[in-house]
Amino acid sequence: MNSKKKKLSIIIPSYNELNNLSHLLKKANRILFSNKNIEIIIVDNGSTDGSKGYLDKNKKFFPKLKIVHVKKNIGYGFGIKYGLRFSTGNIISWTHADLQFDIMDIVKFFSKNHEMITNQNLIIKGRRQNRSILDIFFTKGMSFVVNLFFNTKIQDINGQPKMFNSKLSRKILKLGPNDFSLDLFLLLLASKNKLAIKEFPLKVKNRLNDKPKGGGSIYGKIILTMNTLKYILNTSFSLNRRLWKL
Repeated sequence: MNSKKKKLSIIIPSYNELNNLSHLLKKANRILFSNKNIEIIIVDNGSTDGSKGYLDKNKKFFPKLKIVHVKKNIGYGFGIKYGLRFSTGNIISWTHADLQFDIMDIVKFFSKNHEMITNQNLIIKGRRQNRSILDIFFTKGMSFVVNLFFNTKIQDINGQPKMFNSKLSRKILKLGPNDFSLDLFLLLLASKNKLAIKEFPLKVKNRLNDKPKGGGSIYGKIILTMNTLKYILNTSFSLNRRLWKL
């Protein structure tokens, strides 16, 4: 094994999170200075709010961070897949850049479960706590539909973070969708290959700045739900094909 190979790669796609980048970079940097077997990849996912300029200007202060740029925003999933191209860890994790989930929780999950993940028997995911009734309604409704279509027992599809063996990366890059459905794709990939999915309850923190993307608003929840339903319908016809097998 290459001595420079990291054990854990954390991919954080960031779209128009300029006002949160300072906090994100400092938190990530502290983790890297105390964990030599971890790499963190910040993906500027085609931001239009000045994020690229800010990252380019300040990356010299964070030499341990990997900072990469997507020219045009294609979607949340595409940003993660782009970050995967630069990862060197045998374990991969991803989460959001809005700091509603503590990156340090990923490090804790890794330290407790890395052997099982390395053996490709386990996927780790967060299960969101202290959420509004509306959020819970949408989450449970979507889980019900997914489990009905695919005969699975998946909960809180978009719960963060996700953590898995890097051997899954090839399938993610080849088949993974470019939008928020990538979270669902990973869990379906695990379920259909009989990998255990282990959940940890995590409290969702309030955003420090700016408005949430994805399903943060009622309108966003409706759009996210419609896109997910569309993906479910399209995917349900291909899940039994060999290309889903690891």
